Amino acid sequence: MNPEPPPFEEAARCNVCKCSFTTFRRRHHCRCCGRTLCHEHSSNHMPLPQFGIHTDVRVCSECFNSFSRSTNSLGDSADRINSVSDSVSRLDINGDSEHNTEPALPQQLASADPECNCGMPLCICVVSHPSAKAASVQNQTIETSSAALNLNSKKTDTIARNKRTSQNSKQGSCVGAVGSSASSSDKPLSNYEANGEGLREAIKSGDIAGVKDLLNKGVDSNYCDKQGLSLLHLAAVFNQTDIVFTLMDHGAKVDSKNSHGETPLDCAPATLQYKMKQKIEEGLH
Repeated sequence: MNPEPPPFEEAARCNVCKCSFTTFRRRHHCRCCGRTLCHEHSSNHMPLPQFGIHTDVRVCSECFNSFSRSTNSLGDSADRINSVSDSVSRLDINGDSEHNTEPALPQQLASADPECNCGMPLCICVVSHPSAKAASVQNQTIETSSAALNLNSKKTDTIARNKRTSQNSKQGSCVGAVGSSASSSDKPLSNYEANGEGLREAIKSGDIAGVKDLLNKGVDSNYCDKQGLSLLHLAAVFNQTDIVFTLMDHGAKVDSKNSHGETPLDCAPATLQYKMKQKIEEGLH
């Protein structure tokens, strides 16, 4: 019987980035370790056969990477065993004995060995036995195969480590890719209404050009919706660094609170919190 998965933790913040959960940032859990996580740090999926789960479920990056490392090590060991078995199976150990079934005559023994120098009917020259030669050839072949296997295993391990590193770097940069791609254009992506709701739509789309255009048209940077969520709250939740700084430059209040009593700093991820605090300190000097 498969063991039960660990119980879910009910924490108020993400276990990795320490961001708080709001209306727009939902709470998730890793099915393998049970930790409380945001969507960004629980975006991996894989089956958990040790718990009787054979379909892809949500897991954290640490559990996903540890499972990948164990799978790669098992695959490398199996490949080494199969390669050595193939090399040994190709060796023809009994090749000489199968062809020489008839006993040789005394007169033929001297001429059969090319290293014979005595010319006697029964050769008295000290020569190496064919079985010893075959055994030395087999040992050399096995040693060569083992060296080649060790070299291939080292190359495979290096490639696997490089692949995991590139995957982790891609996962870590996927959040900022939305904001950077949207801010690369100087023109708004859509025709927004020149009011607070239109500015909310531009922030949700990550349209930095549209946000600047609406702010320049006089839209209030401290606009709040019915739930008391300000535009700066919304930009912080979506981790839009450029839009957050633009709103702050146009007078957006950093100390405004939503219905849960949270400020935009409380809703922002740890990295964005640090950048916002730096900008606030620069403005005080």
